[in-house]
Amino acid sequence: MGGSKDPGVSDSERRPRARRGEGGRLHEEILDAAEALLDASGESAVTIRTVAQRVGVSNPAVYLHFADRSALLSTVCLRVWDRLDEYMADACSTATDPVTELKNRCVAYIRFGLDHPLRYRLVASGPATEATARVAEACFDVLRHAVRRSAAEGVPEIDTTALTRAVCACLHGAVSLLLLQPVSAWPRDLDRYARDVAALATSGVLSLCSDNTR
Repeated sequence: MGGSKDPGVSDSERRPRARRGEGGRLHEEILDAAEALLDASGESAVTIRTVAQRVGVSNPAVYLHFADRSALLSTVCLRVWDRLDEYMADACSTATDPVTELKNRCVAYIRFGLDHPLRYRLVASGPATEATARVAEACFDVLRHAVRRSAAEGVPEIDTTALTRAVCACLHGAVSLLLLQPVSAWPRDLDRYARDVAALATSGVLSLCSDNTR
């Protein structure tokens, strides 16, 4: 019987069976392929079949690593957060004070969203999943820590949390505003745009903290 072949992968495209110990590498290749498809064509392009074709394996080979498409997308969401986390960590690595750190993190958030619009949409505006919730919580916690460090001494934690919500609304709005428009309508100087929004968000934190300590 000839029905055992996967019609999604031709004999010429099929890669050799992974050897013992190579499963981890294949796992990463599957995620790389999913991210590449996401960047090129959006979330709808990421399916088990298209990922398998890109890697050169059968559909069942992908299912050995991910139970279904939802599990694959969830893992991609977590991986996207790792990239954003790296962006923000790199941006604040040279900061010499908490206010500059917060401002640099805000700039990095905006630039990540604009540099990777399809990835950003997946984690910020895509279907709500456990992974997207974890990403949102992790991002919020990182920014809240930066806000808390920038806040004047004595500001209650509940106020710091409220301030962080306002900062997140500002950053998400700055990214989403442009993503709703064609690229031709975007500001020419995106670095300046990101710095301006970050300066407004940071100044707002300092102003509100000052009001609360009077």
